[in-house]
Amino acid sequence: MELPFGVVLAALLAALGCESSSPKGTAASAASTPSAAPAASDVPSILIEPTPGRPASFSSSDGAALAGELFASPEPNAPALILVHRLSGERGELGPLVKRLVAAPKRYTILSFDLRGHGASKAPAKAKPGDPKDLAKDVDAAIAHVTEATKPRAIVLVGTSLGAALVSEVAFAAPKVTALGLVSPGENISGHPIYRAYAEVRNLPTFVAGAKDDTVSKAAVDALEKMAMSGTVKRYDGSRHSAQFLAEERPELWADLESWLLGVFAEEPKERRSLYKAPGIEPKAAAPRKAPGGTR
Repeated sequence: MELPFGVVLAALLAALGCESSSPKGTAASAASTPSAAPAASDVPSILIEPTPGRPASFSSSDGAALAGELFASPEPNAPALILVHRLSGERGELGPLVKRLVAAPKRYTILSFDLRGHGASKAPAKAKPGDPKDLAKDVDAAIAHVTEATKPRAIVLVGTSLGAALVSEVAFAAPKVTALGLVSPGENISGHPIYRAYAEVRNLPTFVAGAKDDTVSKAAVDALEKMAMSGTVKRYDGSRHSAQFLAEERPELWADLESWLLGVFAEEPKERRSLYKAPGIEPKAAAPRKAPGGTR
């Protein structure tokens, strides 16, 4: 929203420490005293420069060369937001959200990057072409990179399509993760099932979104809504899948995501309690099934 010129001028004058031009002896001048320049949070957002980005390059544990862009918040130890795109996509898919957030009143540190074999990122030399099984390692690497680079007090993960499954997979083992955004999630995309992974972190605030007629996401959105202990669910008209294509029809997705992200900006880390195994203990093997009509 464009602010009136008078509001902008007043803010500039206050920031420069200028005094009122009211004549001496008036009620306004008699009650006024010189004041300090306003805090950054009081200055209209149009007077604050967007957070600049810089290239980011880092490696996964198995040698993938990953590339992206890091927008470091001006606030020390600000929470970090890591964005994970869909299969066969690239980081530009979530660019409209980045554009909004780098000028938002609360500034996340943002890492937007390409998964191995996508965009500017390279898979390890011995990796099978198109094999998505190790993509979660790239999200782990992104968490490690942003943690080392900016020391965030918390981390929020947002993924779309396959990216939604990947962020769910890694969240339990990353204690600084405080919230999850899942756009166009699927029950099982490219060998990455979402329910068991998400069950481990369902106590985290979660944004779930999908198109009402998206056959890939419809069942997953319904199930995740029931699983989430603190969920914000958005269902949009249409059938498009993934943030990129869904937002082409329903651009309000970006505003809804921004609003939710600003709402969880101050979220604190929560204790992790696994439903499946205690730390360091492997789950027990399933008991053998009995053969029909007899015992084994």
